[in-house]
Amino acid sequence: MKNSLLALSLLLILTGCVKTAEKKTIGVSQCSEDIWREKLNRELVIGSYITDNMELSFLSADDNDEKQIGQIKDFINRKVDLLIVAPNSATNLTAVIDSAYDSGIPVIYFDRRTTSEKYTTYVSADNYEVGHTMGTLIAQHLEGRGTVVEITGLKGSSPAIERHRGFADALKAFPDITLVSSALGDWTEKSGEKAMKQILAQHKGHIDCVFGHNDRLAMGARRVAMSQGMKDIKYYGVDALPYKGGGADLVNRGILVASYSYPTQGVEVMRIAQRILNGEKVEKTYKLQSSVIDKTNAQTTINQHIELQRVTDDIEILYKRLDTYFTQVNTQQRVIIVFVIVISLVIALTLLTFRAYVTKHRLNNELRQRSDELQSRNEELQQLYTRLEDMADARLVFFTNVGHKLRTPLTLIAAPAEQLNNDTSLSERQHKMAEMMQRNIATLTHLVDEILDFRKIGTDENYLSDCIETQADTTDAQQPATAEGQKTETETTADAEADILVVDDNAEIRSLLYALLSPKYNVTLAANGSEALAAAQRDLPDIIVSDVMMPVMDGLELCRRIKADAATCHIPVVMLTARTLDEQRMEGYTHGADAYITKPFSTPLLLARIDNLLSIRRTLRNVYADKAASPSADISHLASEAENAAAEATQQSADKLAETVTQPHIDIRDSNFITKLRDTIQANLADPELSVERIGEEIGMSRVQLYRKTKALTGMSPVELIRRSRLEKGKKLLTVTDKTISEIAYAVGFNAPSYFTKCFKDEYGISPGEERERNTPECDEV
Repeated sequence: MKNSLLALSLLLILTGCVKTAEKKTIGVSQCSEDIWREKLNRELVIGSYITDNMELSFLSADDNDEKQIGQIKDFINRKVDLLIVAPNSATNLTAVIDSAYDSGIPVIYFDRRTTSEKYTTYVSADNYEVGHTMGTLIAQHLEGRGTVVEITGLKGSSPAIERHRGFADALKAFPDITLVSSALGDWTEKSGEKAMKQILAQHKGHIDCVFGHNDRLAMGARRVAMSQGMKDIKYYGVDALPYKGGGADLVNRGILVASYSYPTQGVEVMRIAQRILNGEKVEKTYKLQSSVIDKTNAQTTINQHIELQRVTDDIEILYKRLDTYFTQVNTQQRVIIVFVIVISLVIALTLLTFRAYVTKHRLNNELRQRSDELQSRNEELQQLYTRLEDMADARLVFFTNVGHKLRTPLTLIAAPAEQLNNDTSLSERQHKMAEMMQRNIATLTHLVDEILDFRKIGTDENYLSDCIETQADTTDAQQPATAEGQKTETETTADAEADILVVDDNAEIRSLLYALLSPKYNVTLAANGSEALAAAQRDLPDIIVSDVMMPVMDGLELCRRIKADAATCHIPVVMLTARTLDEQRMEGYTHGADAYITKPFSTPLLLARIDNLLSIRRTLRNVYADKAASPSADISHLASEAENAAAEATQQSADKLAETVTQPHIDIRDSNFITKLRDTIQANLADPELSVERIGEEIGMSRVQLYRKTKALTGMSPVELIRRSRLEKGKKLLTVTDKTISEIAYAVGFNAPSYFTKCFKDEYGISPGEERERNTPECDEV
């Protein structure tokens, strides 16, 4: 059934796809554009309505041989199925039309032709007969005596040649008629004017009538003659177009005596073209019938044209409507075909779905019977699996507790042992004992690592329960408060270089770190992340050394909040923890940690990492300080400059330590803060009342936060930065302007020039006057 439905669908598709007849392209090459050829082109279009398989492409050469040659070559390249051409000149177009004919393209000459016999058929009125008829008519009107002016069409075109020959032959029978000819015409009214002017300049005698090879030439000659007062000349033309202003209209109005109706017959041309495309035999020449239009039949001709035009317009309207209707019908047919196909597919899918449902129902009954049998076994297996999971969890908890409990005392032993081994005052025996202690500490550390690795065996999940580590150590919790606690976790060293905040929930670890770091740094202590966060926001330390697993707030959350706060995001954070797994390290760096050191730690390594981070901060401080105080520094790339400076400082530290050092986190908000601070100061530099509070309001910080953030990033207080910015701007003005020192002092916000001079000398070691002299080029003596 499935194959039958597919076959039915394919049949419907093939039945609905009706192959349309391939369209034939007909290229129409007109020598020019005028009202006569516009009428012809419209009739050609109407003639194409006879069949739906013809498509017309029109090109006009604008009376230019080279242009028409190029257009015909284009038709040849496009491989049109048939060419209708009116050559601009008989000789110059011969070669290219012969090339089209030789390539297999049928050629229909209309109205004009070339000198070659390579064409399919020639459709035209008899131009010799046109000239001969008009010559005879004019001779009769002149009663065999007078002077006649002939203005020919385009020189070299076949209609002009044939009409002149017929006209001249007719006048040979009337020897008393004098013929004055001009070959300057090119079928346009302007050329008729030009030709008439030349004739009047050369012929001084009386002129009885003018014959133009078309009506426009005759009207051009008439305009020139009338302008010179010659009002008794009679005018004759060819074409007799029935439009307003055309030859028939001019005859009817008495402006022309007569005109020869030169037929277009575009519909007939398309019938001949259709016969050629169908492979039927056609005549070599088709002569179109025409007649003389004079006062007796001009109005009738015009009336016939009006009626014909109305019918033509109706035909075009009906054709467009039919075209629209057929388009709609084709669309509807396609929609119906698609609808039938969709319905067929829906029926097929419905049958397949029903069949699948029946099969599924049968299988479900079988499975239900088996599932009842397996249900009891599944429950037993589930209970067993639950017990195994509980055992695995208990093992993980046990090994995690053991590992972390061992690392804390190891840390407390390892650091003092390392210091003892480095003590030069010990005897050789004591040094050996210290080395023995360190070896055994290393062995214990290795055993702890193996325990922590062993805990992962037998489970697919690699997780740690942070709550285990956060349980307070009972022994530590029951210890009495030490001097550190009595001092609210804050100690200072008078000659310390930097402020370090140490965070650990183990009191002995805090005491150990205080002992290791306080000789060199100001050390502040905190027992958990919550205390540390408050201290960091209050004091803005230079660096934070923190454990990871702590009660209240762990180290990861502390690090995340430190880095998320714009006031503290610049502070480096060192993670000091017993968590040694790679994924735990990654978690620390993800939260913004700048370094990650495992317990038990090496004291030199810890000190070196702290020095490394502080050195990088000093490098960044110099970058920020220079940019913040300079009045003309480009700070558009401050963030990338800070990154580059940090990278360079990190590499220097890595070379010094002979190991890989991770570059600390550089927060773009620090660069944005410096940029905004610098812009605010520079915008208000001339205001002597500029205050820290005002800058804080514009930046969105309190006075205390602004002070500490500015101090941490630049090494200067906001007041010092304002003064330095004023001095830098004053120094620049001394070099690039002719302002006096007093004017410059006031311009950069000093209330007194003397105070400006004092501050300038304190900053640069020379007075403002000496600075100006030093930067002023000496003039050569004359």
